[in-house]
Amino acid sequence: MATAENEGTSSGFTRHVGPGQPAGLDAPHADPGPLLTSHATLVLVVAGFVGAIAGGLTYLSAGNTAAAVLAGLTGWGVSAPVLHKLIGP
Repeated sequence: MATAENEGTSSGFTRHVGPGQPAGLDAPHADPGPLLTSHATLVLVVAGFVGAIAGGLTYLSAGNTAAAVLAGLTGWGVSAPVLHKLIGP
């Protein structure tokens, strides 16, 4: 038993759309924005540079690839939160 209120919906419930919200599937999609902000990109790139330097110096010092990778990942992981605090938004 369909009424005028719920005739077009599959669930039988009325959908209320507020102001500024898309009315349904036919509405144009809003731009979701960038995947990463410029702040996050800068922090991750600089942290990667710090990790690469730490890994490279470890490899040159010890000659051990596994230790160099571990040092590089540690350098990246430790520097990322520090850089996030140091570099303003």
